[in-house]
Amino acid sequence: MRIRIKPLALCLAAALLPFLPGCGKRIDMELPEKPIEFHTGTFVNPADPDDTYQSIEYNGRTYIGYGIIKGSIAGDDVGKCLGYIVQDGVVMKEVRVFLLNADPDANYLVQIFTDGFMNQPLFFRALDTRGKAIDSPRHIENVGYYSYWE
Repeated sequence: MRIRIKPLALCLAAALLPFLPGCGKRIDMELPEKPIEFHTGTFVNPADPDDTYQSIEYNGRTYIGYGIIKGSIAGDDVGKCLGYIVQDGVVMKEVRVFLLNADPDANYLVQIFTDGFMNQPLFFRALDTRGKAIDSPRHIENVGYYSYWE
């Protein structure tokens, strides 16, 4: 008997792989008792008014997109859940924002979809870190989508 793996099954497995238990524990997707509502804003690059980014605020700092996941991420890598995204007045409780355990200064935040299906984590970086030598957790890859960080 020959077994065939459907392309959709492969895509599903690849999308869910970072969220499955393996060497590390699963990511705790539970919202805190009093979750933060991260209302998205728009950051305009001062060097180029046509270069705009979705932004969020946390502890007096502004964060914009920086990169995507490199390899995989597990519960050991992800810190506590802070809250969820509110975009254009739409509450998106399935889009959670977390701290990272390898980043005690909270220079980065990670956005993770609770369903995990075909949605990769997105890493936000604090604007005040631009041009500074900071330690980036190993699972963050800057792929050059965001010219502000170049």
